[in-house]
Amino acid sequence: NLILQNNADDKDIIFQSDDGSGGVETYFSLDGSVGMTVFPDAKKLAFGSSFDLKIEHDGSNSYLSHEGTGNLIIRNTTDDADILFQSDDGSGGTTTYMYLDGSYVGTRFPQNVQLDDNVELRLGTNQDLRLEHTGSNGTITNYTGNLTISNTTDDGDIIFQSDDGSGGTTAYLTLDGSAGHTTVQKTMRFDDNARADFGAGYDLQ
Repeated sequence: NLILQNNADDKDIIFQSDDGSGGVETYFSLDGSVGMTVFPDAKKLAFGSSFDLKIEHDGSNSYLSHEGTGNLIIRNTTDDADILFQSDDGSGGTTTYMYLDGSYVGTRFPQNVQLDDNVELRLGTNQDLRLEHTGSNGTITNYTGNLTISNTTDDGDIIFQSDDGSGGTTAYLTLDGSAGHTTVQKTMRFDDNARADFGAGYDLQ
């Protein structure tokens, strides 16, 4: 074995080399006072023959940068374990904002997810269902097949609400799951040349 050892209490083993400008500088050290391997600010830890993966702290921000070929893979192979993305919780602690749930086999969001104006939430392999807010209007758009709005709760309703003209909201149309019928709570207006049909054969118009 080759052993590099410093027996002095709270002292370090310091690795230095040329700094590219005629001097020397520390590239990393084994810090005996804190029990850590320390890389100074702006010193990159590089992996790969072409330095494809780099880890760095520049004194202000930290970076995990994949700059070469192929994919960047973050992997946890422990059975039923997760990959958690955590950040400040606004109250002096940390909390999980997103995690890849290895037991549930899905991606979960314990906190709100905000998509800014004009950014679409796209669902489906071909992005066929899209939800968007432009800053002025909200839109649900389906590009393939039927758009189904479904409530499977026993005796639950589907309620269409909008502004009531007095600073609040009210129901205009309710699909009443307990009564088994559609309830119209507000006046329904048919524009010129629009027709209401009744009966399987449109017998009453």
